[in-house]
Amino acid sequence: MFVRYIFDVTGQLKAGDNSIEVRFLSPIWISEKLAEEQEQDYVIPPQCVPDSYKGECHVNYLRKIPASFSWDWGPAFPSVGIWKDIYLEGFDLTIIRYVVAEVLEEGENWILSIDTYFAPPREQITGDLVFSLETENEPIRLSNMITLDEPNEFGEVVNTTNITVPKTSVQSWWPNGYGAQPLYTLSVSFAGSTEANTKQIQIGFRKIEIIQDELESGRSFYFKVNDAPIFAMGVNVIPFDILPEKSYNPETVERLLSAVATYTEMNMLRVWGGGVYESDYFYELADKYGLMIWQDFVFASAMYPANDDFLRLKEVNHQVKRIQSHPSLALWGGNNENEGNLASNYFNTADNFDVYKEDYIKLYIETVRDEMRRVTKNANFVDSSPTNGVESDNEGYVAKDPGSSFYGDDHYYSNNKDSFDVDIYPVPRFSSEYGYQSMPCVSSWLAATDNLTDLNINSDFMNHRQHHPDGNDPLKKLTEFQLELPSEDNEFYDEAFIYYTQIIQAMSIKIETEHYRTYMSRLDDQGRGHTMGALFWQLNDVWVAPSWAAIDYTGRWKMLQYFVPGFFSQEIVTGLYNADKNLEIFHILNKAHGDGEKWLNLTVYAWDSFTPVNVTKLSLGNPEALTATSVATIDVDQYLSDAGCGSLDDAKYNCFFHMIVGIGTTTITPPNYFFPSKFKEAKLQTSSLEIIAVDNFDAEGLRFLIAVKAPAPSLFVWLDAHEVKGHFLENGFVQHSIVAAVIFVADEPTTEEQLKGALTVTHVKDAKYFS
Repeated sequence: MFVRYIFDVTGQLKAGDNSIEVRFLSPIWISEKLAEEQEQDYVIPPQCVPDSYKGECHVNYLRKIPASFSWDWGPAFPSVGIWKDIYLEGFDLTIIRYVVAEVLEEGENWILSIDTYFAPPREQITGDLVFSLETENEPIRLSNMITLDEPNEFGEVVNTTNITVPKTSVQSWWPNGYGAQPLYTLSVSFAGSTEANTKQIQIGFRKIEIIQDELESGRSFYFKVNDAPIFAMGVNVIPFDILPEKSYNPETVERLLSAVATYTEMNMLRVWGGGVYESDYFYELADKYGLMIWQDFVFASAMYPANDDFLRLKEVNHQVKRIQSHPSLALWGGNNENEGNLASNYFNTADNFDVYKEDYIKLYIETVRDEMRRVTKNANFVDSSPTNGVESDNEGYVAKDPGSSFYGDDHYYSNNKDSFDVDIYPVPRFSSEYGYQSMPCVSSWLAATDNLTDLNINSDFMNHRQHHPDGNDPLKKLTEFQLELPSEDNEFYDEAFIYYTQIIQAMSIKIETEHYRTYMSRLDDQGRGHTMGALFWQLNDVWVAPSWAAIDYTGRWKMLQYFVPGFFSQEIVTGLYNADKNLEIFHILNKAHGDGEKWLNLTVYAWDSFTPVNVTKLSLGNPEALTATSVATIDVDQYLSDAGCGSLDDAKYNCFFHMIVGIGTTTITPPNYFFPSKFKEAKLQTSSLEIIAVDNFDAEGLRFLIAVKAPAPSLFVWLDAHEVKGHFLENGFVQHSIVAAVIFVADEPTTEEQLKGALTVTHVKDAKYFS
């Protein structure tokens, strides 16, 4: 599936009509047949996906999207056929097949190393190879007379040319939030005696390194771009559709990536190893938006054969040549979780460990890694994810504890612990996967069913769509840690349950992310910390179902997506609550943001009033970039009691904290909150909210100002435009003023009357849930 197939049909074509017929075998049938043949030697586990996935078996014997045989977030749709363009290609002697341009730094210059790959010529030919590079000044041109002959030992006809590009003639490409993303057109032309052809690509000038320096305990693990350390803030991407030919819809790709880059300061996407190599347009947009790509090769959560067919993989050669030139391409990963699966005996491989380890090294190190390094000059690579990086290599490529807090990256999931308790979370060097499930909203469910009874958490429909091995139990359990659910005989119970799961998902990932960010520049007493990356799971969905996604299959944003700009801002303030009932307040700064003395306002509100109970202003000075600074530690019960929230025993139920940072009269961080008690124990007011105005303020009918009135401070105020597609600039917010103003951006022209008729608003203690 991941290879470009080229057949010479010169001797087959005839004048007039011709037909091409391509026959496919069932992937389910052929995978079973291959497994039967292999099992004469030893089993390659897992033989099937877990029963809860409701899927098919032996996908690890095929070079096909593993998720197509089902995953915990998607159905089994093992499609068959040609999923990209098929075309005839005509030339007399040769044609340029690939241009791979890599940028190397050399003092005051960039060295642009260009590998031009040709179709094997039918005879020896000589021609003019011309390079033209756009710059900020005059184009740089270079012309070489070359001779193309027999392919090299790898079957390639390739020319390597280096071009010196003064740094003064181009601007550097930066990740989102750190600078601009200038792109320059590189044209490569070859003209022989009878024909000529040209290939163009867009390139950017940047240096991306992975730093794994030795520390007193372990090694660091972080990205450095153009010599600047970067805290990676991002998300994991799964296929844009379970039928991958549909995922190449440019509108889908644009919608998802613009939601990441335009409305948040995320700077990295991890393209997960059980998916597909995304469309060319995906990488073009990543270049444009400054989204660094952590690109897994397509091996995930399984052992794989190391027979001759697998060890002759051509996909590495093709895919690296196809996308390596993109400035957004930051890292290649050999596989997803397979080092950890082997080390932990997840697939019961311990009795034959040496054999499986030998296969692992043959496939991911001697085949995938070595072929990637042969085709590239400066690409970054890690064997797996999670992995201990250099330490895994030192331990023979399968570490005893991949995902150690002292090396490399880590994956963390938990479904049975209080997700608001920061003490459950690890303190890794880099967190490349973590997440919590939630339900899509009611309007999205109704795109998949017109039967409202299907939305009951225990319905056959819901059980079919939920592929988590523990079913919907974790959703209910995690919700009940924090919130009081309405009575199950309440007519709005299903709506409330769906909405509450989105609250829990958004708050859990917010709390976990901010926990990681507080360790950016510090170590704990065990030597854990210097955390420099947080990539949550996951951005998107492949169907309407319970999942870890921030944006559901219909394109609607869950509450999590609305929370991302807050917890992934370059500068934030947050509070961590510890077992001693102390709130430690941190100011976190990724990069320089404003000059001058900064202040932090700590405001206390009671649940029954819009008037602050107490305001304390703290001086922060002018903190340095890449620091997470503890600025205050507060005994919560005593502080709130002294502020006027009640007795020591009751104060935490009556009040909450609001935090914000500013310079002079300007606030410079998103507002943040700390809730000292569980929501179900807090003295929240049961009430209904009211939409009091909807005003269109642009000529196209796309942007609207919505005013929401509340009788008391309200939690997770949720606006829904239902059938009017679009998104709000703020949603799921805490309303601590009588009227809140929110902007809605419609996907297509809409009238005020249409939007008024569609809009609803709710909050945690909506009277309809508890009447």
